[in-house]
Amino acid sequence: MNKTNTNKNISLYKWIWQSYIRNALIPLIIIEIIFICIYFISNYWSHKSSVAFYKDQSKSELNKIIKQEVNLIDQHLSSISNSTMFFSLQMGHALLTPASLTPTEYSRLSYSNDNIYYTKENNSADEAAIFYNNFLPATRDDKEKKIAKVLTQQKLMADIKNSCPLVNSIYFNTFDSLNITYPYVDVFNSYNYSLQSPSSKFYYEADANHNPDQKVKWVVHDFNSSNNNFISSAIYPVYNGNFLEGVVGIDINMDSIVNKVLEIDIPWNGYNLLIGKDGNILSLSDVGKSDLNLDQLVLKYGNGYYQYNLYNNNDLSSLMDEIQTSETGFSNFTLKEEPRIACWSAIPNTDLKLLIVVPTKNIYSNADMLRNNLLKIGIITILGLILSYLLFFLITYKKVKNMSHIVSGSLLNINNIVQEISSGKYDIADPLLKISELEDIALNLIEMGHHIGETNKNLLVTQSELRKKEVDFRSLVDSINDIISEIDINGYITKLWSSVHTYLYKLHMHGHLNSIYDILDESTAKIAKEKIHYVIKSRNSTTMDFNIQFKDGLKWFEACISPHLNYNDRVVVLTRDITEQKKMARSIITAKEEAEKASKAKSEFLSSMSHELRTPLNAILGFSQILELDPESPLTPSQSQSVKEISKAGSHLLELINEILDLAKIESGKMSISIESVPIKHVMEETISIIKPFADKHKIKIINYPIDNSDEFVSADHTRLKQILLNLLSNAIKYNKKDGQVIFYHDKVNDKYRFHVIDTGIGLSNSDLELIFKPFYRLNRINNSIEGTGIGLAVAKQLTELMNGEIFVTSEKGAGSHFWIELPCIESSILQTSENMMTSENRTYFPNDKFRTILYAEDNPANLRLVERALSQISNLKMLSANSGELCLDLAVAHKPDIILLDINLPGIDGYEVFKRLKMHKETKDIPIIAVSAHAMPRDIEKGLSLGFSDYITKPIDIPNFIEKVCTMLAKINKEDIN
Repeated sequence: MNKTNTNKNISLYKWIWQSYIRNALIPLIIIEIIFICIYFISNYWSHKSSVAFYKDQSKSELNKIIKQEVNLIDQHLSSISNSTMFFSLQMGHALLTPASLTPTEYSRLSYSNDNIYYTKENNSADEAAIFYNNFLPATRDDKEKKIAKVLTQQKLMADIKNSCPLVNSIYFNTFDSLNITYPYVDVFNSYNYSLQSPSSKFYYEADANHNPDQKVKWVVHDFNSSNNNFISSAIYPVYNGNFLEGVVGIDINMDSIVNKVLEIDIPWNGYNLLIGKDGNILSLSDVGKSDLNLDQLVLKYGNGYYQYNLYNNNDLSSLMDEIQTSETGFSNFTLKEEPRIACWSAIPNTDLKLLIVVPTKNIYSNADMLRNNLLKIGIITILGLILSYLLFFLITYKKVKNMSHIVSGSLLNINNIVQEISSGKYDIADPLLKISELEDIALNLIEMGHHIGETNKNLLVTQSELRKKEVDFRSLVDSINDIISEIDINGYITKLWSSVHTYLYKLHMHGHLNSIYDILDESTAKIAKEKIHYVIKSRNSTTMDFNIQFKDGLKWFEACISPHLNYNDRVVVLTRDITEQKKMARSIITAKEEAEKASKAKSEFLSSMSHELRTPLNAILGFSQILELDPESPLTPSQSQSVKEISKAGSHLLELINEILDLAKIESGKMSISIESVPIKHVMEETISIIKPFADKHKIKIINYPIDNSDEFVSADHTRLKQILLNLLSNAIKYNKKDGQVIFYHDKVNDKYRFHVIDTGIGLSNSDLELIFKPFYRLNRINNSIEGTGIGLAVAKQLTELMNGEIFVTSEKGAGSHFWIELPCIESSILQTSENMMTSENRTYFPNDKFRTILYAEDNPANLRLVERALSQISNLKMLSANSGELCLDLAVAHKPDIILLDINLPGIDGYEVFKRLKMHKETKDIPIIAVSAHAMPRDIEKGLSLGFSDYITKPIDIPNFIEKVCTMLAKINKEDIN
């Protein structure tokens, strides 16, 4: 009886309900609890991360604000410092320059009863006040001369005062108590009669004991009652040799700077303070007054001077210790039992410090608010889930009960369908079941009854679709311009489609085009048949080109032969008309050949031009150098100036030739670039030293920043980099305004170094910017007084690109231009230093009893004299000369010289033929031969060296380099003789 009860089946309702509780409801509740825990943990971690983020953000933001404001104040004070130094320099020059009082100036001066020499009146707005007490005895004439010297600077003092709104007054105090002040003041009401200048802090703070480095010093005055402000002075010494003549000073109103500090917008409801050397508050906003319980404080400097000292506040003692010991800093402190953040920075060259204070709670307020809101949301979510699950449990109970009835009803409907199919009824209506799986079973059973009828219907539909696809394929074939054909292994055309070449299509349709032999000549058809066999055998596609003669001319075709997917003995051929492509290819080849001919002609012309110009230039520049270096016949100043002008004109012409040749070498791809590690400091200093005289001549000031780091290296060709920089600097000088300036500096951006050249010249328009890098374009096409070739920037741009760099320019018409080049940098690990990188002077001296002979073959008398004069500086050396190739051969065989200098362009047989004959003769084959030629193109030098010349010297001859090469060769011969 009990066993029967144990195996008794349960109802569908109970089975569904128990399964739902075990497999769905309990796991769902566990998952929800896990998600809630994750939510609260995430909230805690998020708040912690937000606090850390806001802390870092506030520190960065405050440092940025304080740095910007300190830099702004420093810029104002730096301009005053620069004006002070300039005034000191001008006053020093004035004291060394004789001067006398004008009648107007003399009429303003008067002696008091105390023997004080002073100005009694002010005749105009630009006059200064003089106060000269009797501290050191001096005659009236001496006093008047000294006053006359300092009064020459009245106009400068007025210009400085009027050009800067911060300036209150400008003055100069001497060691003997002479004082000049601008603007004019009533001296008897402003000066202490007994005051001696050297005893004033505005004097001794600038002397050698207090200011050994001779820098601008800032000194704070007492309170200025006239405008309720305090004055600060920038003072600077005026020396005559090692003697302190006096001190210049500029007084400024600090009120403007204080107002700028108060105008700073501090985030997070913070405030700022400007404090003096001893902690005295110089500026404080209303928010700061409230925070420091100083709501009634008015910052004055009358009775009691400063009314509040920050360093004396016991609550801020630890913070003030940090501020006093550090120039800049960031610190946390507590005020009114609430945490705060302080950020401060010292103002350079002053005793002032700018301090920013922000309440910590304001910084973290958003993070705290977010944490509280998330906690509230979490609690509300838990309560909502509890209520939701209670309602869900009740609703589910009713749903399960209804579900059991729906399932059982659906199963009964399926049973009825099975019975109808078994009775032979196949056309059954679709049942309406609420359970999709059971409904699918019922539909599948119904589908079995419709299978035979539906099969016939599907076959008809399939046939219709195939016909439609065939029509679509025909439309596709008709829409393309190519010929599509199907060809068998024997070359017979089984099918052909073409919408453009209708003539061929009609021939095929009428049976006149059945084989490839009907349209191709025999040899072409044979090749086509071989390719068809290859494609059928390998199942790989191939192509071939062929031509067909039509009535309207010869046409070229390209055929792509592919294997047929359905037949193993057929191929599909796609044929395309490429007649126009063939014509274009032939035109491109013709144009290329013409361009190569033009390039070759240009190179030959440049080589010839270089030779013809360098030959006379060799004599011009060479004899100019000989005249300058000749110790036996020194030139007169006038002759020396004339020789320099000759050298200058010759060098300019040589520069033009070199730039044209550089451009030609770059365009022909024959420019030789040697990329190496170039020290930036060395190349910039070398460039400055070369361009400085040129700038001084044009009265252009070059501003370059000192380079302290000598471990910066750029990847470039040293000579070409210097050439580019000199080109940019010379342009900036030539196209600058009168008394303009050029800024030259470098910086590093990512992995690139930039070299900047900024001028204050005439500037460039947008149309000029598009053309300046094109060869032979000159900006000064209207004003031809500026020397130039118009190819310097083109060469500079292409040289920069050859060194893997770029050149950039920005400009504004009338305001100047900014050029910079960008080159890859080289990290300075440890660069090996070898002896061949060090500068050493090694000279070879020849024994007095050992004479040497040099044979020079040259048809130009001027060049012969030049080389003879150059070689005369080497002792125990004899030179033979020949003006033709034949004479050179005879002298070489007869005298057997130690060295032969051979010009390439000789009358009769040229230098190359002479060289070959010398090397074939047993008497001269071992003599070193050096080429001396005006052929200076790289291919000329390469040709000479490859032929076997010991060295190749180009004209114009660089005399020191020429002598060095000859000495080196003679030293080598001496060494071989010893061995």
